[in-house]
Amino acid sequence: MLGIIQLIRPAQWSKNLILFTAVLFSPARVVAANPAVLLRATQGFLVFCLLSGSVYALNDLLDLDADRNHPKKKNRPIPSGKVTPSGAAMISLALGIVGIAWAFLLDFYFGWIAVAYLAANLSYSLGLKRVAILDVLLLSLGFVFRAVAGVAVIRLMLPDVYLSYWLVLCAFLLSLFLALSKRRHEISLLGEDAAKHRASLADYNLLFIDQMIAILTAATLVAYSLYTISDDTLAHYGTRNLFWTLPFVVYGLFRYLYLIYRQGKGGDPSSLLLRDKPTLANVVLWGVATAGIVYYG
Repeated sequence: MLGIIQLIRPAQWSKNLILFTAVLFSPARVVAANPAVLLRATQGFLVFCLLSGSVYALNDLLDLDADRNHPKKKNRPIPSGKVTPSGAAMISLALGIVGIAWAFLLDFYFGWIAVAYLAANLSYSLGLKRVAILDVLLLSLGFVFRAVAGVAVIRLMLPDVYLSYWLVLCAFLLSLFLALSKRRHEISLLGEDAAKHRASLADYNLLFIDQMIAILTAATLVAYSLYTISDDTLAHYGTRNLFWTLPFVVYGLFRYLYLIYRQGKGGDPSSLLLRDKPTLANVVLWGVATAGIVYYG
């Protein structure tokens, strides 16, 4: 049982919290009028947890040989023998079927977004992860699917549900930033053997990745800044006070850069979020500040 839990990686499910973004950025009067929307959003979150577990199990199954050559990943459930390959395949299939069925029961459009999310991840696992740049782009699309799914799952309960395209862009850029940071950590850790673990790493080097990380850091800050002061934001919330949440975003990005370049971390963004106390505190404070401004102006 412990091996199965490790296989579907509950620690990574924090990525699915982005589904609650649509609720977070909806005015208080809208949410207060229908508090059951939180239950609906929670169901959407659980659906994507099932789908994520399915993808992780399949990915580990397909990466079995590569993981055996990795100093840390060789301890994962399948290469270590805690879960058999056939067992992992059955778990992946079961979670995928249940997740998709539940998604369509919640909402037709939400169901198709879940299918698209699963299809993108399957295409990644089955071969596109070996193509440099395209591999991180596909990973980042997963965050876009989550953000849009958060709107779809509650759209019938909250007709005024709102998610800015600026925020979708920010999610995409930030996920690219995290994905490239992970690739950098893998190259730094494995050195010349990096390509044996992940084929696409043969086409990366530290200089190339560092340049892309620098570009994405600047692009993310600009995109979020423009979102906070855009006319669309002003029209929806009646305030541009979201601009004052920018320092949290700046600190979060710079803190992550510090962890990458000074602490040699970045291999597991989800775990880093939970384990690095300054980063976790910053995310919580950003959420509280954002909710306060959105709900109370």
